[in-house]
Amino acid sequence: MAFQTDEHGNITLIQGDSGILIVSGISPDKNYTVYFAVQDRNRKPIGSELFINSNKSTEVAFYLTGDFTDLLKVEKNESFANYYYGIKVCDADTGFEDTLVTDTGEIGDLNTITVYPKKVEGI
Repeated sequence: MAFQTDEHGNITLIQGDSGILIVSGISPDKNYTVYFAVQDRNRKPIGSELFINSNKSTEVAFYLTGDFTDLLKVEKNESFANYYYGIKVCDADTGFEDTLVTDTGEIGDLNTITVYPKKVEGI
C-alpha cells in the first residue's frame, strides 16, 4: 500500500512512491471534470493540476506517479514535510465549480499530505 488515507482525507506517503487516490461522492448526473492540486505551506502550487472526467460515475481515481510525488520534497534536516491538496468538481457547460470537503470536514479545513523521505531510489 503506497498511500494511507485517514477518515479525514489526510494522506500519508513516501516521496517518490506511486499510488491511487479515490475521490467518491460525485453526482452521476453529468460528466464532470474533477481536478486535483497540491500546494506547499506557502500556497505555492506543486506540479501541474491533474484532472479526469467522471463519465457520470460517482467516483474517479487519480493515479499519482512516482515522478509526481517526487516533487514533494522533504528537507534533509526534517523527518517529514506537510503539503496541502484540494479537489474541485467542474461542469464546463454551466460554469459550475465546487471545491470538495471531506464528510467530516468543513470549509476552510486543510487536506494534508504528509510526506516521508525516500528510503530507496528504485527504477
